[in-house]
Amino acid sequence: MAQIPDHIIDRIRETVDIVELISRYINLKKQGKNFKALCPFHTEKTPSFTVNADKQIFYCFGCGAGGNVFNFLMRYEKITFLEAIQKLSAETGIELPKFREDERKLSEYDQLYRAYQFACDFYHNLLHSKYSQIEPYLKKRQIDPETIKFFKIGYVPDEWDTLYQEILRKKMDLEPFQKAGLILESEKDRQKKYDRFRNRLMFPILNLSGRIIAFGGRDLGGTTETPKYINSPESAVYIKSQVLYGLYFAKEWIRQEGFVIMVEGYMDHLQLFQNDIKNVVATSGTALTSEHAKLIRRYTKEIVLCYDADAAGIQAAVRGGQILFQDNLNVRVIILPENEDPDSFLRKNNKSEFYALLKTARDYFDFRIEQLQKTIGMQDVSQKSKIVEDLIDCLGGHSDPLKQNFYGNIIAEKFNLQESTITEEIRRKSKQIKSREMRYQDNEPDRKAQEKPSLSLVGAWSAEKDLLLILLNHLDEVKNVIFQLVEEQDFLNKEFRHIFTLVKENSSKSKDELTHWLFSILEDERIVSLLTAELFKEISKPERYLNDCILKIKVTRYQTEIDTIKQQLKQLNPSQPEYQAHLHQINSNLSKIHEIRKIFTRK
Repeated sequence: MAQIPDHIIDRIRETVDIVELISRYINLKKQGKNFKALCPFHTEKTPSFTVNADKQIFYCFGCGAGGNVFNFLMRYEKITFLEAIQKLSAETGIELPKFREDERKLSEYDQLYRAYQFACDFYHNLLHSKYSQIEPYLKKRQIDPETIKFFKIGYVPDEWDTLYQEILRKKMDLEPFQKAGLILESEKDRQKKYDRFRNRLMFPILNLSGRIIAFGGRDLGGTTETPKYINSPESAVYIKSQVLYGLYFAKEWIRQEGFVIMVEGYMDHLQLFQNDIKNVVATSGTALTSEHAKLIRRYTKEIVLCYDADAAGIQAAVRGGQILFQDNLNVRVIILPENEDPDSFLRKNNKSEFYALLKTARDYFDFRIEQLQKTIGMQDVSQKSKIVEDLIDCLGGHSDPLKQNFYGNIIAEKFNLQESTITEEIRRKSKQIKSREMRYQDNEPDRKAQEKPSLSLVGAWSAEKDLLLILLNHLDEVKNVIFQLVEEQDFLNKEFRHIFTLVKENSSKSKDELTHWLFSILEDERIVSLLTAELFKEISKPERYLNDCILKIKVTRYQTEIDTIKQQLKQLNPSQPEYQAHLHQINSNLSKIHEIRKIFTRK
């Protein structure tokens, strides 16, 4: 990989404020001297993701993710260290040394990003070159040229291998396009390749950093033989449950407006956006998940569902709304006029009429009650009982006990039941759901444990870790003492020994430069996370605590050597010369332990 001088990496890191950068992706809130948020790397309901502005580091006390600005970008955007540097270099205006592209190996993520970008440019250019063929459709749907340009909407004709032939013509590697699901191969003849998307209007799907990670294609044939919409399959960079169409463009508008409008389709989204209603996202035919709720919560807790007025749209609002509602988002639902969807409504009306409709949005729970009454009926006790049971199931999965009680009181009042009865039933349902979740978690294989073995807790693990912490936090005050008294061989934990050696060899750097330099060269995320977690701690009276660390490290080293030698003695005959040499080594180590204890034990 091309090498970038340390001083340039330091300049970029020092120029970028970690709080400002991370705030672009998640909603940070000041808490004491740190900033906190819900972690973007795992599902949680209580914020454990912490950013320290002074040290310019982040750490999640829930999943262990940690590091500096580069580590955050690498994890969040699934890019390499070099790509993170390049991204921040472009933002800060700090130039990087020139190097040839073939000097570095592209990551799988980068290969996919490039394949999607190439396809996007190709589809977009095709739309312009063949505009006359699809102009009637675009005008009918009232899609403005500015919208087409802004969202890089594309077109692919009704041919089997339009993109494939372009890839061959450009002599590009085909494999990334296959991994991206853009090019497929025949089941009968693997040599035959063809395009996934044919005769479709193409909608690029972007991640939160604006990179293309997938496509949605709208059929232009107008027949029932092919699906109206198809999306790219999931890949290393595209996980449907974690992506909402248009969020990249809408996130700042969502913060500004204080709420988000969620629609179902690409056309619905585009129509709202080009009518200057920009705090809008679309599910793109994907069922809503708790991951989507978590994604929305980074920007707002207020969400308005605006789905089609048909039976399928109503059911989608019921199912999707429950996911969002149970994740403690404040959900409202717009009821569109019969046979309308957001796209058709805006094509017939104007923005002000949509805003008037927006004011009629109903609380999700009221909407849920109304839909149950319509579908089940309210004629007899059994029907009413079924509705109450459904509502209790819905509330049982809610994450906020106060809202459970509030909505439980609404049920009791509406159906003339005792509040205590409803409250008890909700509590019982909550216990059932939590118990089921616990059983599922217990039975689910620990994927992280399978992917990465845990750090070896050998030797004086805690003392070695704390000595490194003292060294990194108080470098100038303690480095001379530590390097005089502690050797690499004293570390029995190989990971910590490696870090100690790196620190010793680069101790001329300042403590901040050294810490962030370590983050950039250590390849094991577990070590970076561990160091970051420790840097959030402060050890009072480090000089005094240092004595205890050195004492424990030294004694553990010599005692471990003694234990090893004793095992070797069992295999030897006392008459052998090696036996006496081993005994001498044991006595020597015992003497060293005695001397060390005499020096370091506080009197």
